[in-house]
Amino acid sequence: MIRYFLGLTILLFAAFMQSSCRKEAFNESPTAVLNFSVDTVYFDTVFTTLGSVTKRFLVHNKGNQPVKISNISLGGGQGSAFRLNIDGIPGNSAKDVEIASNDSIFIFAEVTINPNNELNPFVVLDSIRFELNGNQQKVMLMAYGRNARFYRPTTFPKNGFPAYSVAECDAHWTKEMPVVIIGYLAVDSACKLTIDAGTQVYLYNNSGIWVYKNGAIEVNGTKEDTVVFQGVRKEDVYKQIAGQWDRIWINQGHATNKINYAVIKNGNIGIQAEYVPELGTGPLGGSLELTNTRIRNMKAFGIYGVNYKMNVAYNNIISNCGTYALALIGGAYNFRHNTIANYWTGSVRTEPSVYLSNGKMNADKTITPYPLEFRFRNGIVYGNKQDGNELEVGKIDDNGVAFDWKFERSLLRLNNEEISQDNPEHFSEMQFNNDPEFQDVFEQLYSLKESSPARNFGNPAFVNSFPPIPEDILGNNRLGDQEPDLGAIEFKP
Repeated sequence: MIRYFLGLTILLFAAFMQSSCRKEAFNESPTAVLNFSVDTVYFDTVFTTLGSVTKRFLVHNKGNQPVKISNISLGGGQGSAFRLNIDGIPGNSAKDVEIASNDSIFIFAEVTINPNNELNPFVVLDSIRFELNGNQQKVMLMAYGRNARFYRPTTFPKNGFPAYSVAECDAHWTKEMPVVIIGYLAVDSACKLTIDAGTQVYLYNNSGIWVYKNGAIEVNGTKEDTVVFQGVRKEDVYKQIAGQWDRIWINQGHATNKINYAVIKNGNIGIQAEYVPELGTGPLGGSLELTNTRIRNMKAFGIYGVNYKMNVAYNNIISNCGTYALALIGGAYNFRHNTIANYWTGSVRTEPSVYLSNGKMNADKTITPYPLEFRFRNGIVYGNKQDGNELEVGKIDDNGVAFDWKFERSLLRLNNEEISQDNPEHFSEMQFNNDPEFQDVFEQLYSLKESSPARNFGNPAFVNSFPPIPEDILGNNRLGDQEPDLGAIEFKP
């Protein structure tokens, strides 16, 4: 009896051991995916010395079968600033990493950067790549490569507004520390962002500055020390590449926004000054004074204004935009001594340099009417659009909505059958289709040659009207001969 019992026990134990040692089959389906606790690992310590920071995240297998990850690797390999520890094993790559069903593993990432090395980019990027059943997934790594003031998103709206962080109320940026923005940086209601002369602002891909309703921005550049808004890439090949960041977006408010002596370059939209009905009601959504500023190499618009007020806009140069250099839908605008020189070469440009309308087309194809008052005086609008036309107007079918626009003492390239050059309601003392003879459009040098027809054609009254602008963007005297030139730059031999 005892011998029978022992034999039965041995058989049962053997069966149990065989069952417990049999592994569950791996999920080999091509639809299997991994889940990650984050999609980007941020190393957000602002380094002041040679620094090393470690972060961790989880890789989840939420399926009911185990998975075998055929390869985990650091995209930059051995040359990367980052290092990995994969499930407790140091190394920048690993093969056949198993995760049980409804289980997870830790990945540790470390970065070492000398923030005082000015050859470093401001943002150092890499990725961790995962290959599961032939499918590729990745988690991004992002660290700060140089000493700067950094902002990255902390709020992620689900209503169509971009992910953003919020600037300190009444933040004040100085040129001693560059600013790097990742995502959108919001200037909140009743707050003001002040930027001193010489400050360098670097914006990451799809990033921007968002001046929320009743907030304000004041950019105090000087002729000798401009404030520059640009992409984060510093290599020479990126100096003239459009679309590296998004835009400066200013909403309605009671405060006056001011931008003086700035360079806004290589984004999607230079300035979007826009009344947004969803943020509240009010007459002429907001106000912007734009002076002595260069906006260039924008993938879409140079300035996009919707129901805004820009009664002070002078000595600005807007150049090389993929669509409109100036698109204004409703509002009140007074441009004096501005140069619009749209020699875009990134693609075939189908839109003219200037678009004016008194109504906005909404997503549902309805139109919101906005009265427009527009004056363009002592200025130049010229470009390389193939059909020779740089002006489009779009009046909505509503006789009760004002559409008051006029060019005076300016040079305009116009070839539009719907717009009569002889209409005194819209044109006064004009030059049409004369090449302004800029110094070098390929190098974006928009001073005038001595033979330019734009020389001595301006009206001194437009120089002296409030506020007077006796000097051009370079500080040259406009009224030495009492015959001011057109545009932002006065001719000097």
